[in-house]
Amino acid sequence: MIDLSADLGEGAPDEPEIWPLITSANVACGGHYGDADSMTHAVDRANDLGVRIGAHPSYPDRANFGRKSMSMPPESLRATLIEQIAALFDIAGKLHHVKPHGALYNDAHKDRALADIVIDAIRAIDDTLPIVCSDRSQMAAAARDAGTPVIREAFADRRYNADGSLVARSEPNSLLGVDEAATQAAMLANEGAVIARDGSRISIPFDTICVHADMEHAVERLRAIRRVV
Repeated sequence: MIDLSADLGEGAPDEPEIWPLITSANVACGGHYGDADSMTHAVDRANDLGVRIGAHPSYPDRANFGRKSMSMPPESLRATLIEQIAALFDIAGKLHHVKPHGALYNDAHKDRALADIVIDAIRAIDDTLPIVCSDRSQMAAAARDAGTPVIREAFADRRYNADGSLVARSEPNSLLGVDEAATQAAMLANEGAVIARDGSRISIPFDTICVHADMEHAVERLRAIRRVV
C-alpha cells in the first residue's frame, strides 16, 4: 500500500473531504497557520480515521503563509521550530514524523546549514522522530548523518526540476492538474521516477506521496491518484 499524505490544518475549505482519502497528515502547528483549536481538531480527525499525524513547522511567518524565505539567527529559528513541533506533540501525545513547510522546506532542501538546524530541532523533541523530505535533499543528508530516520517524499501535484527540487510555485506550470497529477503518481508508483520540467527522466525514491490540500481541485486530484495507485 502506498502512503498518501497531505498538508492539513491549514484552513483549506476542502480539508473535511481530504482526511478520508489519505493515510498520513502533516499538520500546521503555528508557524504559518494553526492554533490549539485547529491542531486539536486535526488530531481528533486523525485518530478517528487512523491517519498518521506529523508536525508541519515553518518559518514564523503567518502573513505570507510561510512561503517566503527568511533570514533568522540559527538559535531563533531552532527555538521556533522546537516550539511549533512541541505544540502539536503536546496535543497529540505522540507524532509519527516532522515535515518542514513551504519556503523552509525548499531552502533546507539545498542549504546544509539550514538543514542541520531543522534536524537539531527535531532531535530536541525526540531523537527517533523521522523527518519527511526529498531523498536528494540536504535535509536527508543531515538526518542520516545525525541518525534521524528519513521518510522519503515525492509529490504528485508539483512539477520537478532536473536536480530533483520542486519548480517554484511562482513559475508557470509549476502546479499539475488533476490528470497530470494522476499520471505522475502512477509513474512514481510503477517506475519510481518523474518527467522533469526539462523533459528529462529523474529517479525519485519515495516512501510517501504528497498532495497539497490548499490547491484547487485537491479532492479530485486525490481521488484520481487513488484510482491509479
